[in-house]
Amino acid sequence: MNMNTDTPPSVSVIGLGAMGSGIARTFIDAGCRVLVWNRSRGKVDALTAAGATGCDTPADAMRANRYVVVCVSDYATWSGIVEEHGLRNQLKGKCVIQLTGGTIDDVCEHEALIKGNDGRIADGAVMCFPQQLGTADASLLMSGDQDVLEECRPLLSMLAPQWTNLGEDITRPTVLSRALTAGILTSFIGFLNGIAMCQKSGISLDTYMEHTEIASAIVPNEKRRLLEAVRDGNTEQTQASLNTWAGAHQTIYSVAATLGTNLVLQDAIKSVLQHGQRMQLGEFDLAAIASVLATEIK
Repeated sequence: MNMNTDTPPSVSVIGLGAMGSGIARTFIDAGCRVLVWNRSRGKVDALTAAGATGCDTPADAMRANRYVVVCVSDYATWSGIVEEHGLRNQLKGKCVIQLTGGTIDDVCEHEALIKGNDGRIADGAVMCFPQQLGTADASLLMSGDQDVLEECRPLLSMLAPQWTNLGEDITRPTVLSRALTAGILTSFIGFLNGIAMCQKSGISLDTYMEHTEIASAIVPNEKRRLLEAVRDGNTEQTQASLNTWAGAHQTIYSVAATLGTNLVLQDAIKSVLQHGQRMQLGEFDLAAIASVLATEIK
């Protein structure tokens, strides 16, 4: 069954946190008929004032539409809603667009729940801020049966005009979104570690910021080079060997220790570099660290 694009689609949104509310507002702005439910009635009322129709229960929202977007805090919360409100009995024939973040096990168990009750599932991850939804800056990662994704295309395109289809493996949005977040979080923690070092030594944070921006100019191209080295299996061709980076890190560690900053981050970096050296990768490019991080923990 394909969505009729001649008339504005109707969709229910369950979960009205910052992202869920942003999703509902984006649908409203696109001319959809939008039904909403949330445990906190105040968030429902805010959306009804913007043009949505409020529901008293999630079962009402589920019954009202073929297409149901779920965006709650976590899968445990969603599972509680399903059991408390008897939603298993409402899943038949529904197309659930699940945008709740979770683990690989969460996603697989949820897929089994939906399909086991004759529903259809598209699982995804939103990789942008709520205010970016519906714009060229929006990022939405989706997986599921291809006929389901194609059926949901009009709604998904309202949220992110250039949303990404990751194929039928339902776990891919979870893996890719967490991989991206890991890189972002690690970068931010490293940035904050630099702030702590500068504060300890009395260096102006404005000066630190200025030179961070200068030093960061090399980052995009170097990320691309590292990725290509791993992808192409060329980690033996070095730009700077793992041993070189390990030597540089020794001085970072020494300065951080002398300043009296917390060494928890430096200990972690030191451990990864030393692990690579123990794997006889010392003369390889830093890109070889990808194989260290891919090694199964035993």
